[in-house]
Amino acid sequence: MKSLDDRLLALSRDPSQPQILDIGGWFAPCRQATHMVDLMPFATMNVKGAYGHGEMRIKPENYFQIDLGAVDRLPFADKQFDFVVCRHTLEDIKDPIRVCHEMMRVAKSGYIETPHRVYECTKGVERHWWCGHYHHRWLVEVEGNKIVFQFKPHNLHSNPAFHWRCLPWQKVREEFKNTSLSWDHKFEVQERLIIDYGELKTSLKQFKKSLGSRRIKRLRWLQD
Repeated sequence: MKSLDDRLLALSRDPSQPQILDIGGWFAPCRQATHMVDLMPFATMNVKGAYGHGEMRIKPENYFQIDLGAVDRLPFADKQFDFVVCRHTLEDIKDPIRVCHEMMRVAKSGYIETPHRVYECTKGVERHWWCGHYHHRWLVEVEGNKIVFQFKPHNLHSNPAFHWRCLPWQKVREEFKNTSLSWDHKFEVQERLIIDYGELKTSLKQFKKSLGSRRIKRLRWLQD
């Protein structure tokens, strides 16, 4: 988030008044966004959760209430925007790869943020009987300039070898809550396809093992 704030601060000082698109920002809108795309209506946008610098710039005429899973193209020209921000949206939708390609088409640069895969593989962050958030479809990892999506399988919740657990007095440490990608011009995006069930189980086990003895959780009342 700090890298996003630094970028937004620089954009706020640009006298050319950069055009900024916020994709999926209804719940936590970017104040500097000139345009927004979201499934939810403009009238109910959660402005109390806004971030960024200055006053809210978005106007009703530049708010597009769109189901990202129902359109092939966003209603914008190529490279129309100087910057696009997409926070905590891609993990929710049916086809995040297509939306990533659309971001690269309509914007010159941008910022993507999703839950960290560790967070999404931890029971107790929302409810004690499932991992991550109930409505999230994808496990997401950022590798350099590439973002990788892997389907979040149902068996993730069933085996302690696949997931971590937060007890009521624990929280996931900040470094494992979110993952992000800042990009210019373009980035790589792919889906990690796993068909075989045995291969899936091995993948889930190996990811947890790859973190080794790293401290994933902390006491709720302490800082990282």
